[in-house]
Amino acid sequence: MEQRYWLDLKELWLFRDLLWSLASRDLKLRYRQTALGVLWVVFQPVAGAGIFAVVFGWVAGLGTQQKSYFLFSLAGLLVWNAFQSTLGKSSMALLGNATLVSKVYFPRLLLPLSTVLSSLVDFGIGLLVFAVSAIVLQAKPSWPGVLALPVWLAAALAAGMGIGLLASAVMARFRDVQHALPVLMPFLMYASPVAYALDAVPAQWKPVFQWNPLSWVLEGSRAALLGVEPVQTSWAAYAFVCCFLILAAGLVSFRKMERSFADVL
Repeated sequence: MEQRYWLDLKELWLFRDLLWSLASRDLKLRYRQTALGVLWVVFQPVAGAGIFAVVFGWVAGLGTQQKSYFLFSLAGLLVWNAFQSTLGKSSMALLGNATLVSKVYFPRLLLPLSTVLSSLVDFGIGLLVFAVSAIVLQAKPSWPGVLALPVWLAAALAAGMGIGLLASAVMARFRDVQHALPVLMPFLMYASPVAYALDAVPAQWKPVFQWNPLSWVLEGSRAALLGVEPVQTSWAAYAFVCCFLILAAGLVSFRKMERSFADVL
């Protein structure tokens, strides 16, 4: 029988209860033996934004359209963390559930998909932290612009899932990927305008940064949250096309290698 390399939505729907169970298990296990528990979801972006505000805003003296560099950094970190979390968790989904994969049949795609749900929960909590910070710092976001945030978030999750699916499939055979990703992620973060504005990039390097689709996803989501000038339509379209092409490539690669997972894990 010919193998399909695309989504089998009917099969995924039949296993929807397992999807919710996997996502719930991930959320419960993550903070089960920690003193602060879910408060880490609050502390991590706040601490990260504070560090960026000191290093880039105060020490480096980079300017933004916002009075608060902390809020500027927090807006960038929200979507970046969603991307990074989805990529990191989905890439480890098969390896972390090797026993389950080798003994029980279910759509293997459920494992990386469940990580998106837990990333969305973290994003929702982070968004509440941003809202409280904006009120305290007397920021005035553009509410029509906020409506664009889910679109930018979807693009970030698509890119993270696409890379994660490819990494997960390759990692099933080559464990080197597991060690390479933590090394590569900081490079990708600093090559994307998470803690600085794209306008702050030196002119000779700016074209390189502009071709990074995550640059526009981050700029667009930050514009939505802070009410600043939105991303140009042409660059927004470029970012969306790239992110969903990455998702498609990751999905096809994952499905193509899916049959061998139980044998190599």
